[in-house]
Amino acid sequence: MSYLRTAILKSLCSSTVLRQPIKQTAIRCLPVLQQTQRTFVAASTSDNKPPSLPLQKEEKALPPPKDPREDMFHATLPFIPQYGWSMESLIHGARCLGYPSVAHGMFPGGEAGLIDAYLLYQRKMFADKVKEKYLKGELERLSINERVKVLILLRLDMNKPYIKKWPEALAIMARPSNVSMSLKHLADIADDIWYYAGDRSPDMNWYTKRGSLAAIYSAADLFMTRDLSQNYIETERFLDRRLDQAAWLGSSARQLGTMLTFGAKSMVSALANRGGRI
Repeated sequence: MSYLRTAILKSLCSSTVLRQPIKQTAIRCLPVLQQTQRTFVAASTSDNKPPSLPLQKEEKALPPPKDPREDMFHATLPFIPQYGWSMESLIHGARCLGYPSVAHGMFPGGEAGLIDAYLLYQRKMFADKVKEKYLKGELERLSINERVKVLILLRLDMNKPYIKKWPEALAIMARPSNVSMSLKHLADIADDIWYYAGDRSPDMNWYTKRGSLAAIYSAADLFMTRDLSQNYIETERFLDRRLDQAAWLGSSARQLGTMLTFGAKSMVSALANRGGRI
């Protein structure tokens, strides 16, 4: 490298065109020498290494695949007010998505699977609505019992779009094969309402409160299917009477049994009056 630099300097200094001092000429020639050095090094290394490939753009992570059951569920909901909680609603939902009619098999148990998916969806929506109420400050100044009433009414209100067909859902859930599923959802509703109302009691009252509330909620749910009053005002009055009778604090096992028996009898009676098949 030094030999090449010396040779170029001598050539430039001996030129007749350049009549400048050697030192000044060498300074001006420095950029040329540096460029020559870079070219020489690049040429010498290019023989040993393959040309570098251009950097590839960073690939974005693909979103997780969407569950087709979710699309099927939302496509079926608009048909429930007309066709009820039936296979026919599922078939219409499948056709909207271009699925074959056998796509109803996505929901194990058919109609019961559709109701199960609906209650799971409603539980998530209920949590979002409660959060919104807390953010707006609508529940902060209320007592726990007052919150319980507000949250029960909020949960009942979510069934209004399907209230005319809701007795069908209750009848399907009352079938022996679906009882365990029904009781689980009822327990989840009662637990969610107490939890969001602020109850954290670790004692025996935890069970009595939720058992009593489950009976009250199921009775109000059934009453609402027969309520023809404006804005379901009679359902709210019915709920007020049941909450007054509950005596949350100090509930005994006997009281709990009475409330559960009342709820069970109300369910069977209402289904019989509505022509539900058990």
